[in-house]
Amino acid sequence: MQAILAGAVLLVCLSTPLMGGKQRPRKWSKRLAPESSAGAPLAVGLGSWAMWVLMFPVLRVGFTGTRDAWIGVALLVLCVLIARLMVRMVAPARLKGSRMLVAARTVGLCCVVAGVMAPLDAEVDKQPMAGMTVIYATTAAVLGLMRIVDHGYFPLVVLRKALWKAFLAVVTGYWIQHTGGTLVPDPDHATAGTLLLAVLWWSLVVLSAGCAVAAAVRLVPWLRAGPPAHPAPPGVTSWPPAIGDVWTAELNYDDNTYKERPVVVLERTPGFVRVLGVTSVDQSARRRAYLKLRLPEWEGVLTKDSWLNLEIVHVPYSDFLWRRGECPGRVWDVLCTKADVRERSAKAGPAPGFTFRYRLRSAMNAHVGRDARVVRARADSRVRRVWAREKV
Repeated sequence: MQAILAGAVLLVCLSTPLMGGKQRPRKWSKRLAPESSAGAPLAVGLGSWAMWVLMFPVLRVGFTGTRDAWIGVALLVLCVLIARLMVRMVAPARLKGSRMLVAARTVGLCCVVAGVMAPLDAEVDKQPMAGMTVIYATTAAVLGLMRIVDHGYFPLVVLRKALWKAFLAVVTGYWIQHTGGTLVPDPDHATAGTLLLAVLWWSLVVLSAGCAVAAAVRLVPWLRAGPPAHPAPPGVTSWPPAIGDVWTAELNYDDNTYKERPVVVLERTPGFVRVLGVTSVDQSARRRAYLKLRLPEWEGVLTKDSWLNLEIVHVPYSDFLWRRGECPGRVWDVLCTKADVRERSAKAGPAPGFTFRYRLRSAMNAHVGRDARVVRARADSRVRRVWAREKV
């Protein structure tokens, strides 16, 4: 009974990444990023069973004769096609069109499944259900790692998932050994149940270790230079920001506050984007520092007459929320030739949003400082209240 419970816990841990979840960006009300796929475990279960059925006779018979060789090649082609469908199912939309990446992952999945089946097929053949579970565990671990790496944009969030799965692996491993099982069985003498639990446990260990490595590889450059340009932040449909586009982004200010504003993209660099911010506050008294934007020319991009700040701002890639449209051609020509477009003054210090504290918090899907949005004060209120953005 204890072995059945341990196996059920391990299967749930392996199936959870396939189902995914709603990855909440910091501006969740404007930029939802649904990732859930409740039918993914079932689809992977059917696909892994089909791979087992197709690959089993190839491993057992081999390519001994001409006829067997052609049958084996046909079965392997069908197996690759099924693996390709599963790989595309767990991949995000931006990667589905990358044929080389999908092909490489498909071949890798088939090789891993074949490598697990080769030493275990003699034992699991006695219990078909155990054999199917072993192949499902292997396939789920590989596909779950792909899904977490593809959809896990914030490295410390991915690391938290890895630590949680490592904790579950330690608990279930102690449970298996405490009940008389072993985590390193001999395939020639162990029973099918013992092999099944061992494969399930090692699949969870590989999944947690792969997530930890992927999080560490992404975290080091994130803390060193800021959020990377790739992969795209969760929830954005058009990526990366193109030169001349108008986006909504979170701008950080020197008073430790931030606010969403439209921005005009001037240039992309490996670590940040150079933009010009847009404000709706009247800046008529500062015409040398701002450019008037009239609504008829910006129809569909802005909602009211606004002013364009001619001081360049550096914005991290993780702070871009969604694309609003394109900068009108006349205004873009003015920006390309206007001498008043200037860099941030050196006396103002480093640009906000690029300190180590900010980079560390952004890797957690959190934000430094307060939201600068305010609500209209009531007649009996003397203090304006500041909205505090919920921690995600």
